[in-house]
Amino acid sequence: MGNCGSSAPKETYEIKFNTGGQGESDAPEKKKAAPTPKKGSEKNAAKVAVDHSSADKLRKLSSGSGSSKQRMSLKGKLKKASNAVSGADAFAKAGSNRNLRAKKRKSSKYGWIAKDMYLGPNCSMDRFEPKRVVGTGLMGTVQLAKFKKDDTWCALKMVKKDYVCRHDDARHIQAERKLLNMCDNPFICSLFGTFQDKKFIYFVLEFAAGGELFSRLYNKKGIFGAQTSKFYLAEILLALEHVHSHGYCYRDLKPENVMLDEEGHCKLIDFGFAAKPDKEGLLHTNVGTPAYLSPEQLNHKKTGGYRMFVDFWSFACLMFEFMTGKTPFCKSHKETSYAIYLRVLKGKISFPGYVEKDAKDIIKQLTKADVAKRMKDVDSIKNHPWFAQVQWDRVLKREMVPPHVPRLKEEGDSHYFEEYGEVDTSEKHPEKIDNGLFHGF
Repeated sequence: MGNCGSSAPKETYEIKFNTGGQGESDAPEKKKAAPTPKKGSEKNAAKVAVDHSSADKLRKLSSGSGSSKQRMSLKGKLKKASNAVSGADAFAKAGSNRNLRAKKRKSSKYGWIAKDMYLGPNCSMDRFEPKRVVGTGLMGTVQLAKFKKDDTWCALKMVKKDYVCRHDDARHIQAERKLLNMCDNPFICSLFGTFQDKKFIYFVLEFAAGGELFSRLYNKKGIFGAQTSKFYLAEILLALEHVHSHGYCYRDLKPENVMLDEEGHCKLIDFGFAAKPDKEGLLHTNVGTPAYLSPEQLNHKKTGGYRMFVDFWSFACLMFEFMTGKTPFCKSHKETSYAIYLRVLKGKISFPGYVEKDAKDIIKQLTKADVAKRMKDVDSIKNHPWFAQVQWDRVLKREMVPPHVPRLKEEGDSHYFEEYGEVDTSEKHPEKIDNGLFHGF
């Protein structure tokens, strides 16, 4: 962790919003000419319309009067017509998806970074060309890889099956898969698909080329200015709000789990600890990093569980860390959860003199040990005076100008990531792998 200085960091960044480029332009919109249909597109559209019309007619006839033999004949024709409709719809959808992927790639400054990807059935590592490891952990590694089909780059998260089985972690990776499949938010790392082989589960993810926000924070002076902090926190808050909208609690917010994309915007990653509350709205498992956990998480057995708003406690800890270089209740990484818990109960946070009044207030409101007195909903956070400059609808459109834009030089550039060793493909207990746990990958 960085040192908590006594003077405010020098800051030149100011909250601004785009009025052109990716943002909305104030100039009057020019009327665009209608696009010229591609060769064969009118024919395909007409075919789809005819197929739908034929199927509708047959459906009406088969349910009407007539002999049993006639109805059976019509039902056979209806099945063929329905199959034709499904095939035509799939063909039209595939064409639409291809156009969408091409549009996304063209609109990006770095077209080599995949923004959408169709893996197809029976996907395997043969379809990818790995470049190097860009992340590592107990469960596996993350590799930067090229998708051979269209030469775009992605992140391949490789999770060891034997580790998952030995540590009873199947529910975590299943929750991550389910949640990421539901998420569609500009500040959450996109999942393009999953597949598996004998040793690994693979998550095919969007590559956040700007690296970890943690590295950005601690490679500098260990402190962000208030305005820079506000930019990152606004985007992180919208990511958390989106996760909560799907009924999940994130439970692992920390700088290491926030990446920067090629334009400098936030991407929340690593949803292995995300979980849904029980029928009473409570969660009970002990997960996460102690320095960012609420008192009801640190002592969940005594408190009877905790609710989804614990993510906002972690959010406040992150806010404090951005502006001071340390978390509010943890003095060192060696401290026990109980030691942090006792400090949390005292509720005393030591702020450097340069932290402004509104920043102190929102952090204090979000970190009250007494749940009844704590600020615990996203709208209250958005409407707090510290975020007064933030136009939330424009943040969601990625129109807030980032304080830092990564400099990428070439296709496959990964210089914002640390150097790691090769991928460990060994298995400690391959005979204990239960592949039934990985259904759906």
